[in-house]
Amino acid sequence: MVSQDGARRYTSQLRSEQAAATRERVVDAASALFAERGYAATTMPEIARRAGVSTETVQANGPKQALLRAAINASTFGGDDDTDARSTELGARMLAVSSGAEAVAVCAAVLSGINASVHGLWLSYAEAARHDEGMAADLRGYAARIREQNTSMMSVWEARGYIRQDIPFDAVVDRTVLVGSVELYDRAVRIGGQSVDEYTATLEGLLADLVLPR
Repeated sequence: MVSQDGARRYTSQLRSEQAAATRERVVDAASALFAERGYAATTMPEIARRAGVSTETVQANGPKQALLRAAINASTFGGDDDTDARSTELGARMLAVSSGAEAVAVCAAVLSGINASVHGLWLSYAEAARHDEGMAADLRGYAARIREQNTSMMSVWEARGYIRQDIPFDAVVDRTVLVGSVELYDRAVRIGGQSVDEYTATLEGLLADLVLPR
């Protein structure tokens, strides 16, 4: 016979699992709509319909700003704001390399995949930031965290001798962040008409020029 305490714990765990599954559906729906329609054109009732939940349930999972941030987090390294990229599956791929050439090749492939998946969301974020100072500050903070993740990853490569030494390490990181940005993906693929494979090859070449020892 299950005790009352055991029944309560089971019920609490079940509710937590159901809430997590519901939030995942809400974030997935918001992600798709932000990417398809942009930030301003996406409404909470539309997110609710896409997720198959009530508008109240969507609102309980946060305002649009929070949902956009959650959607971008889920589309990059698969973690929240505090997740170290090195501890994720993608981060592990970028660290399981044995040479500088392999490092930039894997880095280009990983960044290409991330940029392809987050492209529409990032443009939505930039759209929101143009009209809302709070969102603009949020975007700057997110960009700063991207740089921190790059620094964390590249510091391991520097210790292995994969990073050029003729310019300061911070300069290498800054250049890598710019070259690997979603904006460059947008310029190359959406505007320039490159295929994703062509963009990946271009990115690998740029990273090799910027990062590898001379």
